[in-house]
Amino acid sequence: MSQPNHRNVGMAAALLTPVFMGLTPIFGKLALRSGMDAYTLSAFRVCLAALLLWGVYALFLRRYTYIFPAGLIGTAVVGVVNGLGSVLYYNGLLLLDNASLVQLLTMTYAIFAMLLTRIYGQHVSPLSILRAVLALGAIYFLSAGSTSVGRVHWLGVGLVIGGAFLYALHIVLSQRVMFEMPAPTMTLYALTFMGVTVLAVRLIAGGVAPLGWTPTQTQGWWFIGGLTVVTALSRVTLFAGVRNLGPLQTVLLNMAETGVTLLAAFIWLGERMMPIQWVGVALLVVSVGLSRWDVAVTDVVYRPLPQPSPLGGLPRPDAHPAVNAFNAAWRLFQRDPRPSQPHHREGPSS
Repeated sequence: MSQPNHRNVGMAAALLTPVFMGLTPIFGKLALRSGMDAYTLSAFRVCLAALLLWGVYALFLRRYTYIFPAGLIGTAVVGVVNGLGSVLYYNGLLLLDNASLVQLLTMTYAIFAMLLTRIYGQHVSPLSILRAVLALGAIYFLSAGSTSVGRVHWLGVGLVIGGAFLYALHIVLSQRVMFEMPAPTMTLYALTFMGVTVLAVRLIAGGVAPLGWTPTQTQGWWFIGGLTVVTALSRVTLFAGVRNLGPLQTVLLNMAETGVTLLAAFIWLGERMMPIQWVGVALLVVSVGLSRWDVAVTDVVYRPLPQPSPLGGLPRPDAHPAVNAFNAAWRLFQRDPRPSQPHHREGPSS
């Protein structure tokens, strides 16, 4: 695929991500109203989304279920980081009563993504910095219309910022992991390990305080189902955007998530938007629109390692014999266990 086609695919995926992620709070809010606690809902949405992807992959995309040892380790790291970030966010949300403050603190993941991208050695264009400033300003105007008030809990502030950092870190790490695997494989295994992490936290929380596994209202299952679908789709488009567009550009486009959430709440939940919030929506539109010209990236999206990875699946003459033996055993384990049919040659035997 040519470079323009890669960018078009990445742009389409990155633009769909905030749509799906913006719908997540809508379904989540409706599910919480039906009698679900935050820990159980978080575990349900991720684990069911992972199971949904496994079912789809088993039926239609079996080739993307293959993964080599180093890739498995990489996706595990990305999934655990994202899962821990989700846990920090929900705990910070419990301590902070000010919804506008939570939203502003969460959007700092754009700043962390810029710093991590620059540390990684990639170029950050002045237009990207301008787009980030516009997006952060938009989040401020969108949050200014919130009527939620409350005392600032500094531990909650730290937890939300920590969650934002881990979210940015998992996006940047996923770029490196996807150097050696396609985005669908990354999505499947990262979401699986994220589900394992969140489920473990839910079990621990359930041991401390009594938590139920079902909503008190039957219609809550419909909202959980909608939350499951948008969670799975958002991860598919997120990693597709990172693979074809890079982490920073994907993050900048994903900041439109807040605008999508407020617009969806305005249309479906009947929530009113103040004039200052419409100013924030306009700034988000400008920030997203500038992505058309934000192509001044001198670094390639994927920079190869100076030498093959010792766990990349290929033998290396300078690698330790145990490493090559491990890779050979792993490839043998993943072969088709069915015996191969003998190949008969036609014609007289020699």
